[in-house]
Amino acid sequence: MNRPLLPLLSFSAVLACSLPCAAFAQVTSNLDNLPGGKPALQPAHHAATHSSHTKTVAAPTQAPAPASVAPKHETVPAVPAAPPPPVILPPPFVPVALHAPTPADPVKPVPDAKSSTSTLSGGGLRILFPSGEASLNEESIKAVQAFGAELKNYPEQRAVLLAYATLPGDDISMPRRIALARALSIRSLLIQAGVATTRIYPRALGRPEKTDTSPADRLDIELQSNPVSTSAAPASGTPSEKKATP
Repeated sequence: MNRPLLPLLSFSAVLACSLPCAAFAQVTSNLDNLPGGKPALQPAHHAATHSSHTKTVAAPTQAPAPASVAPKHETVPAVPAAPPPPVILPPPFVPVALHAPTPADPVKPVPDAKSSTSTLSGGGLRILFPSGEASLNEESIKAVQAFGAELKNYPEQRAVLLAYATLPGDDISMPRRIALARALSIRSLLIQAGVATTRIYPRALGRPEKTDTSPADRLDIELQSNPVSTSAAPASGTPSEKKATP
């Protein structure tokens, strides 16, 4: 009756010895993953089994640190105290054709024109016109030409032509057109007398202001200092000291 128990006991003993070894081998297969890098405590009766199942893993070798290399120092260019001046390229020479000035339009006298002239207090000249007309008679043309012949001797002066005109009604455009026609006629006469075109400034103002007490249909030649050519000196006196021949 006792003989059948021996094989059972031998199998149980072998199984009891193999289970702890297998469990220990699974738990301690990688000791580096344990917290703190410390291996767990091992029972004394399993020390021999652990030594037989654990493989020694060599620590990885670290590559030697490269030798320190001294940094390269480059020379920093000096900063100039001021920026360099800009490069100015001269324009290429281009020949410019010069043309003679365009002659002024001729102004023909109208025998029955009712124009007249009078001198102003500042040395200027006033030309009166009938309402709605811009024609000049021969006497008015000669007076303007004489005024221009004297004015050309005073290059420091310029002539401002203030032209006014009126018409019945409230039309604004037509009075300005008549005033412009009057200013262009006087400008042509001054140019023919020798006055430079750069010294003549016509202004077609049209209807005068309501507060203007002077005659409505008129053209005033006012003399002003020319800011362009102030270095030239007059021969003697100024136009204000002389009177134009009416």
